[in-house]
Amino acid sequence: MPQLISSDVKQWFKDLATQLDSKSYKVNLLTSTEEEFAANIISTTYSVETSYPITQRFFNSSEYKKLVSLGEKLQGLLKADAYVQRGEKKQPVSNFNEVIEWLMKEAKRGLHIQRYKGLGEMNPDQLWETTMNAETRTLLQVRIEDAVSCDEVFTTLMGDQVEPRRDFIEKNALSVVNLDA
Repeated sequence: MPQLISSDVKQWFKDLATQLDSKSYKVNLLTSTEEEFAANIISTTYSVETSYPITQRFFNSSEYKKLVSLGEKLQGLLKADAYVQRGEKKQPVSNFNEVIEWLMKEAKRGLHIQRYKGLGEMNPDQLWETTMNAETRTLLQVRIEDAVSCDEVFTTLMGDQVEPRRDFIEKNALSVVNLDA
């Protein structure tokens, strides 16, 4: 018969919820037996919720033990007067998340990311700079082992039928990683 979660476990998840960005993450505790408990961390990105279940098995895993060890090593590493510096620019920081955010913002400074459906949408100078200049372009040889499968994918993505393309995009949209990399 399910019982309530112990106060230590409740406190751990309460602390986790406090540390996570409450706009993007929710922590839902579930009831459990004395030996087992479970919780869901729900991430919301672009209005799409993804649930990540966490069980006691996770806390007994070697991965979690490595995370705890790393956390202990990092604890107290940033002092009250900590800052991150890139060139002449300095930014006071109080946690590693602020460090990453500031460095990523600095790395992207002056960059403008554009997406094109095809090369024909680019201006001639952009096409030369990104694709046509023989001194800077990279040519890769692609071998097609399964011509039928390749043709199906090409027809789905480039064909006249909108519905199969929409289905493909909807099915695979959430698994895309580093779209702008």
